[in-house]
Amino acid sequence: MLVLLLLAPNLRALVLDLDPVDGVEPLAERTLRAVTHAGTWAQQRAAWLDVAPGLG
Repeated sequence: MLVLLLLAPNLRALVLDLDPVDGVEPLAERTLRAVTHAGTWAQQRAAWLDVAPGLG
């Protein structure tokens, strides 16, 4: 289960603002779970840049 409250606040805002492109979500939940469980917010931000470099 994905708990967005564990995600760094700035990343949470980015995720909530994402729009589907041609009906497809731009980021898979599995990928987002990996970012959420990366550890500290600084580690999450680094993980975000690895998995979603063009999304913020």
